[in-house]
Amino acid sequence: MNAAPETNGVQGHPPTLRSDFYGMIGKSVAMREVYERIERFAVLSIPVLVLGETGTGKEMVSQAIRHIYGADRPYVPVNCAAIPKSLFESELFGHEPGAFTGASRRHPGILAQVEGGTLFLDEIGELPLSTQAKLLRVLESGEYRPLGGEETRRANFRLIAATNQDLTSQVERNLFRLDLLHRLGAARIVVPPLRERVEDVQALADDFLRRIHEVRGQGPTTLTREAAALLCSVEWRGNVRELKNVVEAVAAVVKGRRVQVHHLREFLPEGRGGGPGAAFPTLAEILRTTEREAIQEALRRSEGSRERAAALLGVSVATLYRRLSSRKAGAA
Repeated sequence: MNAAPETNGVQGHPPTLRSDFYGMIGKSVAMREVYERIERFAVLSIPVLVLGETGTGKEMVSQAIRHIYGADRPYVPVNCAAIPKSLFESELFGHEPGAFTGASRRHPGILAQVEGGTLFLDEIGELPLSTQAKLLRVLESGEYRPLGGEETRRANFRLIAATNQDLTSQVERNLFRLDLLHRLGAARIVVPPLRERVEDVQALADDFLRRIHEVRGQGPTTLTREAAALLCSVEWRGNVRELKNVVEAVAAVVKGRRVQVHHLREFLPEGRGGGPGAAFPTLAEILRTTEREAIQEALRRSEGSRERAAALLGVSVATLYRRLSSRKAGAA
């Protein structure tokens, strides 16, 4: 990735130190749309629902919103899948002594801790139905009552929720409340899977290598052209998280400054670029990757105008249309 500073485009906020967006790496059209939505929704206090596959970086979206909304305000991330359902209401709303067996002292709860800040509920699809109803009431009235308490308390926080589940399907199966989905889903941010932002793969890998090198003071810092092409050709089913795990594993064994194709083979799953029978990326595959990146960048710079994009690429509009058509046919 480029080392030159770049502004985030948010008025009143300082630029990031690198050409990323609050720690999020990627300049693809898909990610620029995510950044635009983050900027649009972050300055509001309405709930935001972040959707995306496992490993796409949904928590990083919440962190970006939090920094724009107010980095000095409290931020409490909660993994709904990690808290036993029987304890969730106590953890969220707090409880008074004697509220249930074993409740010997007062517990303020998460809502009290996040006062004036941002609550991030990850895997909200795992939230128990009974707790969903109470959370909806808090969002609509701004009030809640701790378990075993008589006094109603005011809640002042902004909610960001995330899930990799299809909540509409969950509603149909009576596992998620439709009214809560409506309350959460007005402002949605869909984080694209890595297969839809292939042009960001090398920038992500380069950034992981840079961070590792900064911490260790040694090890690889760059990818060869062939290694980068191989990473771009892999189907990253675990998305950014899987890519990061592979890069970290490779960096632990490479002695030189550059990551070569043979370094990567050991850590890529068989059938996805790795294994003993894995094929070296052909010149045609490398050229297709380069062409795809060039077309996407030209379309971005021309704001979607195919005529202007064709001019930037030095080809006729008819040629560009043929290239786009062949790409769509190949993806079908």
